[in-house]
Amino acid sequence: MFTHAQAQQVISAGIFTGFTVPYTFDGGINKDIRFKPAYGIRFAPIGVHYGIDYDGFGWMVDPSIFSVGQKFHVINISGGQAGTRDIHLQYAQIPFSFKLHVIDLSFFKVSFVGSLAAGFLLDGNETISHGNSKLKFPSAVIGNLPPEYVVEYDGVLVPDLSDAVLLEKKDFESFQLFGAAGFRSDWDLAEKWRVSFDMRMNYGIFEPRTSTYLDKVKNNQAIYDISGTRKELFVYLNLGVSRTLEIDRREVERKQKKKLQQRQINKNSSPSRHSKQTGRKGKSPTYY
Repeated sequence: MFTHAQAQQVISAGIFTGFTVPYTFDGGINKDIRFKPAYGIRFAPIGVHYGIDYDGFGWMVDPSIFSVGQKFHVINISGGQAGTRDIHLQYAQIPFSFKLHVIDLSFFKVSFVGSLAAGFLLDGNETISHGNSKLKFPSAVIGNLPPEYVVEYDGVLVPDLSDAVLLEKKDFESFQLFGAAGFRSDWDLAEKWRVSFDMRMNYGIFEPRTSTYLDKVKNNQAIYDISGTRKELFVYLNLGVSRTLEIDRREVERKQKKKLQQRQINKNSSPSRHSKQTGRKGKSPTYY
């Protein structure tokens, strides 16, 4: 059975869905006393899967659409929650993944997975909502505050805002590169059907915001931002179902060898035109 399993090549194709647990590492927000992180999940609607498993390893291509970006609580000068800041980015990605089978049975596999994905921005925005409250703004932006923001000795009285736009899609880069690592389990529950669970930690390699917006932050024109590097990280968990096809490589090699032998036989059995003997018309050949 082990020898037979080693001779198998399994092709799988299917669909999957899941969710992301995002984390936005932002050097500016981390040192800004106006914000504290909030954690949640974002639904990833659907993706498609194609992969091939060999002896001990395999590879996959899993295009999908997913959302990242963290939420933050807006904190007033007393430490209470005054509202919410929401970062939302949606990407279409095409990851190329390598699988190293840690457990490799005929019906069950657990694999280490590493991948590199090209991400294309579909939608992006960053909004803020808060009630009438008093917040602590950096002194560098005080001169750029709108008229309705009232500066007092211990903070700034801010007006009621509902989903006010801080960044739009144009303020984010259209391309991102994601590196990921994690684990995947594949269960062959029926002869031609497989159920898979995949969990990977993803890291956005590039700064997601444009240089134009970052210049605006450096010039203190973005009143809710402090200059700092931002990276998007997220855990991507998905559940998928695939149709599988097993190919016995020994049988393929046997058929190829048989065809080659048949061609050789046909070639050797073809008569040479120089070795043909013909008698005269109407007379029998003479034998000596």
